[in-house]
Amino acid sequence: MGLVALRKELEGRGWDCQVMNVNEKRRVRNPECIDVQDGWDYLRKVWWHVRRGFAVHVRVNGESKKGYILALMAMALARLAARPALLTYCGGHRQTFFPAPKLSFRFLKFSLLFRITTRIYCNSEPVKQALLTTGIAPFRVLPIPTFSTRHLQFTPCDLPIQVNEFQSRHNGFFFLYACYRKEYMLDLVAEVMGRFRARYSNVGFVLAGTSDKELEQIRTFFRDQGLEQAVCVTGSVGHDVFLTMLTHSLACIRTPLTDGVSSSVMEALGLGVPVLGSDNGTRPEGVELWRPEDPESLLKLMTEAVSNRKAMVARIPQITVEDNTRKMADDIEAVCLSASSSKLAGQRSGAVAGS
Repeated sequence: MGLVALRKELEGRGWDCQVMNVNEKRRVRNPECIDVQDGWDYLRKVWWHVRRGFAVHVRVNGESKKGYILALMAMALARLAARPALLTYCGGHRQTFFPAPKLSFRFLKFSLLFRITTRIYCNSEPVKQALLTTGIAPFRVLPIPTFSTRHLQFTPCDLPIQVNEFQSRHNGFFFLYACYRKEYMLDLVAEVMGRFRARYSNVGFVLAGTSDKELEQIRTFFRDQGLEQAVCVTGSVGHDVFLTMLTHSLACIRTPLTDGVSSSVMEALGLGVPVLGSDNGTRPEGVELWRPEDPESLLKLMTEAVSNRKAMVARIPQITVEDNTRKMADDIEAVCLSASSSKLAGQRSGAVAGS
């Protein structure tokens, strides 16, 4: 959603904004984005664009080795062509590969990446402080959450058939954005689900966000845990469907400790839906916190969401949401125009690489 909104904002200002698809469907040719057939194709297409005056904007986090390599190559090519190299660091202040012990290999490689960028965007002040441990200048890091007023703009729609049927068989459901990756703590989730269902067998769980390649894996996981009837896995869904399902739920359960300012957390709070979030030290006000080392703490909150949901909703504060999309577009525009002179004279162009 952040990438979609940013592209729309930049194009509305007259910028040519090309999106490079580096996700699992990267080889599928689509007029809406630039396909990527392999690593060499990625290099060739990034270089083709920067040679023609495009800036480069890449999203990266501290959880993916491949993502780091793609970001480093794009930043290096942009600087080689004397174009702005913009980096958005996604996620929180505690991720698998970063922050890292000083002078360790991981520390040095992220220091290199951050030093060759023109600007780094992150989603909170704690994340900025983590980035500054590499010794980069503070003015180069700008904390702007990806969550924006536009995330709460949606048209309520009919639930997908499978979710509608699932809801008809249950007296409510919890909503999770989850993928088949370690940071989503599925073993813990399954343990708590099993204990919860022993008492509330008529309450289910709807999982969204899983990519196509992970669908069978995550369904097999819950089937092996004996929870096949308790869980409805939708896979990736559109924004309107996502928020419609969210508003139908008892509460949103957020598991990753690697979060920064999670958009789905802010969306839930903004729509008055209770959020049961793992305590990672940076959750926004209004999130009901539980500790991963204490599954009972999550179980208690889930029980309250069923037995006394009104009290949970009443504890959600008024959420003030800024147009962060506009803020980021303002800065991108300023950086690109300041670097323009000869290459951008008479032509306004920029490239965004994203997944």
